[in-house]
Amino acid sequence: MNRTRYGAAGLRRRADLRRSRNKLTTAIAMAVLLSATAPAAAQDDISAGSFGVGLQLGYPGNGLSFNYFTTEAHSVQAGLSVWSHSDSASIATRADYLFWQAPIASPEFADVLWYFGPGASLFLSSLDRKGKDKDELGVGFEFPVGIGFRFVKVPIDLNLEAVPIFGFLGNDAFNIGLAIAGVLDARYYF
Repeated sequence: MNRTRYGAAGLRRRADLRRSRNKLTTAIAMAVLLSATAPAAAQDDISAGSFGVGLQLGYPGNGLSFNYFTTEAHSVQAGLSVWSHSDSASIATRADYLFWQAPIASPEFADVLWYFGPGASLFLSSLDRKGKDKDELGVGFEFPVGIGFRFVKVPIDLNLEAVPIFGFLGNDAFNIGLAIAGVLDARYYF
């Protein structure tokens, strides 16, 4: 590259874009690793199957949702989401260990259960404020609490959860924050 052709600002911008791409690649690799490392514990016979794949909708992003039941009362949930606003684009991954409680209702078409459990999230955000790019990497500790519908005649579940997150964010400056996310998961079980 010729410094006079692109200028110093252009070279810095290219270097910043390269760093952003590397961080995004790292975040995606971690998401794949989290979703692929569900424990291979002995499992009960679960009629709908033990591994579910589907969609996750909500705040802060939309994406893929995975759930693996290690027993009928315990599962490992993972998600990969992306979102975009007018001044930012982000990617996030999460993993939770869920404790499913006894059904609170069992209408003819589904079992209604509630669940809770500890988890963690990792996200990368690329901001553009007034022409200045800024990448931020964050980690959060979360505790989802939700209600789930396990349908009887089809191997599908539908879950609505509130997710309090205690997060650490920043590259240049270190910020601590508390947020509450809301997620709707729909998954098909194999």
